[in-house]
Amino acid sequence: MKLMLLAALAATMLSHQAATSAGDIAFRSGDFDRAFAAYEAEAAASPGDRNALVGLGTMYLYRNQISDAKKYLTLAVRAHRHDDLAKRRLAALVRQEGAPGDFRITMDEARTVVPFVQTDPLPMIEAKVNGQPVRLLIDTGAAALELSPDAAKRCGIAMRAAGTAVFAGGMKARIRRGHADRLTLASTIIRNVPAGELPAGASMLGGATFDGIIGTTILRRFIATLDYRHARLVLEKRSASAAVEARAHASGAAVVSMWLVPDHFIFAQARVNDRFKALFSIDTGGAGVGIGLTKAALAAANVTPDASKAFEAQGGGGSMLLEPFAANVSLGSFTEKNVPGVFSPAGDPYAGFPFTVSGAISHEFFRHATLTFDFEAMKLIVI
Repeated sequence: MKLMLLAALAATMLSHQAATSAGDIAFRSGDFDRAFAAYEAEAAASPGDRNALVGLGTMYLYRNQISDAKKYLTLAVRAHRHDDLAKRRLAALVRQEGAPGDFRITMDEARTVVPFVQTDPLPMIEAKVNGQPVRLLIDTGAAALELSPDAAKRCGIAMRAAGTAVFAGGMKARIRRGHADRLTLASTIIRNVPAGELPAGASMLGGATFDGIIGTTILRRFIATLDYRHARLVLEKRSASAAVEARAHASGAAVVSMWLVPDHFIFAQARVNDRFKALFSIDTGGAGVGIGLTKAALAAANVTPDASKAFEAQGGGGSMLLEPFAANVSLGSFTEKNVPGVFSPAGDPYAGFPFTVSGAISHEFFRHATLTFDFEAMKLIVI
């Protein structure tokens, strides 16, 4: 079971210096709305302040407002030429934009509907990579396109060594990268897609064979809906955002702010047991799991995992021990009770972030809902 992939984060995150400003304090607590407002006030009071400029640029980056992020980060670099943090943030922004020519989309219709082949243990769709049919799991904890070694070879994708990544439970493994010339999702074609290689043997889940995973770096090119109720993936043009938001409010859906941390980590505020509100990763790729909590979050939410029922699960970096529990979880006004959860005593997979992450919300929480990621308005919609 995979909670989420944590790529090398240190070079793209804020340094771990002591928090001194109101913006820094809010940022490190994971309260990005409060951090954004504080950095705005600090930048207005001291227009040349390095910390305010970098903080505000970072918040715009997490909001996926690239031009505003570039404005403030560039100002920080110009005013403080030896500021490595601002330079790293600009580099993260460039990576979020993607390489020239990547993700060239041909979408003839306003929306594309791709039926799920199956919904459990994770949604799976049929697609084509370089013209070859493949079956892909949908996982917002993954990056772009991840393929098994056999599928990559069958699709003619040359993979190369690309360093080491940290996976669920703090497990580490070497990774390989390449490019797919063409990814076809029903009537939509995406050209020049960055691709990664899954660990050998990672092509079976719940007795079903799959060829790879499609993740957030692809989905964020659209307004993407995981319609679990009707077993389908719906892709709409981001220009449809206003209409999507209007439909959401008219239907009484839960609408909450989301944040995109370079280059594919989605975060939102959620509540556990109506007593603990914090920042969570929105990672739909946890098969059989609705929520994962860190050790600190367990205590804050008054949750005690059952160590006597601990079990081994397979993550991207190998096997790990998980302890189960159940909790009530709310995302905005959308609430599910007795959501199956897990705690990994092996380590905190979110420790590489410079802000507090209390866990991940995953498949079983959304299983009977319709979940929309509006990457234009940066809103999560659940109904």
